[in-house]
Amino acid sequence: MKLSVKNYAMNLLSAFALLALFPFYVTAQSVNRKMGKPTAEELNMTVYDADSSAVAVVLYKESYVSYDWGRDDFQVTYNFKRRIKILKEEGVEYANGTIVYIDKKDKSLLKEHVYGLEASAYNLENGKVVRTKMKDENVFTERVTDNIMQMKYAVPQAKVGSVVEVEYKIVSDYFFQPRDWFAQEEIPVRYAELEMFIPEFISFNIENHGAAHLNVTSKPSNQNMSIGGGLVACSSENRKYVGEYLPAIKDEEYVWCPQDYLTQVNMEFNGYDIPGVIHQSYSGSWDQVDKTLFEDGDFGGRMKASNPLREEMKALCLDTLPTVEKKVVAIYGLLKSRVKWNGKYALTGNNFRQVLKDGTGDNADINFILMSMLKDAGISSYPVVMSRRDERALPYSHPSIDRLSTFVVGVLENETTLMFIDASVEHGYVNVLPPLLMTSRARLMMPGNCQWINLQQLGSHSLRRTIQASLSAAGAIEGLASTYYYGIEAADKREGYFAAKDSADYVKAIEEDKSIDVTEYNSFSMKDFTPVVRDVFKFTKSADVNGDYIYVNPMLFAHVEASPFVNEKRDLPVEFPYQTQYTVNVVLDIPEGYVVEDKPEPCNIKMSDGGLSLLYNIVQQGNKLMLKYSFNLGKMMYLSSDYQELKWFWDFVAEKNNAMLVLKKQ
Repeated sequence: MKLSVKNYAMNLLSAFALLALFPFYVTAQSVNRKMGKPTAEELNMTVYDADSSAVAVVLYKESYVSYDWGRDDFQVTYNFKRRIKILKEEGVEYANGTIVYIDKKDKSLLKEHVYGLEASAYNLENGKVVRTKMKDENVFTERVTDNIMQMKYAVPQAKVGSVVEVEYKIVSDYFFQPRDWFAQEEIPVRYAELEMFIPEFISFNIENHGAAHLNVTSKPSNQNMSIGGGLVACSSENRKYVGEYLPAIKDEEYVWCPQDYLTQVNMEFNGYDIPGVIHQSYSGSWDQVDKTLFEDGDFGGRMKASNPLREEMKALCLDTLPTVEKKVVAIYGLLKSRVKWNGKYALTGNNFRQVLKDGTGDNADINFILMSMLKDAGISSYPVVMSRRDERALPYSHPSIDRLSTFVVGVLENETTLMFIDASVEHGYVNVLPPLLMTSRARLMMPGNCQWINLQQLGSHSLRRTIQASLSAAGAIEGLASTYYYGIEAADKREGYFAAKDSADYVKAIEEDKSIDVTEYNSFSMKDFTPVVRDVFKFTKSADVNGDYIYVNPMLFAHVEASPFVNEKRDLPVEFPYQTQYTVNVVLDIPEGYVVEDKPEPCNIKMSDGGLSLLYNIVQQGNKLMLKYSFNLGKMMYLSSDYQELKWFWDFVAEKNNAMLVLKKQ
């Protein structure tokens, strides 16, 4: 995934130019490549000069990748070395780590093994270097999925001032699924190196992307490989990637997966060819991934499974319902009355009967049952597989089934239209998915017609509010607010409602959020499975009175009290959760004997690309003031090169939300 992050690149160029002007800076922090030998400079470091805010810094990390012949096929070995310096208390967590590796539960002959995990903390105590080695009791292994294991480790005596070293290797039979290498991290990296030895027999596509610069070198080398009981001499490519003074990529608000934007090296295995011995092509495609899924018993097999709720469905009288949508809603309601979502996402499903017996399951379990029920009702539906938005985006050019993490259900409404639903939808509706699943890269698993689809513009989401209010000369405001919530706005409203311990607690939350007193509250469709929710409430609040003047915010309830974008610059793109509209119409009766001394200026502004807009206008008719406020968020992603304009826009929106109307007594 190649993204241009212009401002970020310019900042990096400026940093490198500054380093060029001061060569002593580089020599003062020369790279120590010797494990087990932290330097006095490393041990005494209290701040990282290139980023004084850093809580920790990777002083050195090396990944060494080599290929050799195993028992029956190639193997790849990854050797990892890493040294960090802990600078602040918040940096202690970076001394611990997690090693993820493939170990399939189905007893596959292909494995990955972790060997030689060693870690030590080095501390200065009374002028002496004290080394504390990690013991076996500090290492914990657990299964994450049916295919993935992880090894967690914690380095003892890691604290502020420590230098921590870790090294291990992974021997993998999955030579055809090379690991991606990330030069950058959440903390700055002083020096990062990837070195690969690639035999001439093996063919790769290799890409590196990201805003930080990597120095790439390549030179020929020779090696002997043991194949079929004999040694085969071959030439190899020794390729090296080096990055220095790489800035941290910090997790910022409005970014789903910062890892997507790290400077990194990605490899796609094409195949190997040993003349006279063996030839094998591994050039993959998403069509091959589709085929693998269809043939998998826990995926394709579940797609064909019979409906376990056939008898219960008869009571739904589906033939009397006029549309596919209403039939889907009825079927989904029955299913959710029998099995609850356990909060987990998955790609493959378990036995239907067991899921129903347990009364709970992950979204894949429930989705597959839903598909079987839809099939019985004569409604076509298909899995739409994806990587969630908080995970790395699916690559078009490097297909891998391991990058898929879950799926939603696409339901064929007519010959040309799909609607979507997922078992994790607790308070939403058809076409109202959690933003986590509204990815731009999902794959429709329709046999014979698998294709990419974009779920980011799915559904219609908005809030529409009208307020009738009156203002007294004493500054007392009494009003009636009526609000319709659509799509995700309705789902969010329901989520807040059901999170409250009771209705009184929920009303109290409204009062605190809007700085009002609620005297009467009613809601509609809050407990229904519908795309819209409405609430109506009476309220009181106070305006500011100062002598002959009354100061009141004509919005009455602010939409945006403060801009979420407070930093002057930003390295990462801005990714909004979903498209939405926010519309407010206020009619405010002002007290007799008062005139408008000052009112906020009207505006009708847009971002230069039209993706965000704001309309704000106040007109007066007699003693009535009428406010029209319309905010539209129609674009979900902005690059960092757009950040200054984006920040200005949100600052302006917040300013309008806080603008005051001034009334003066005649």
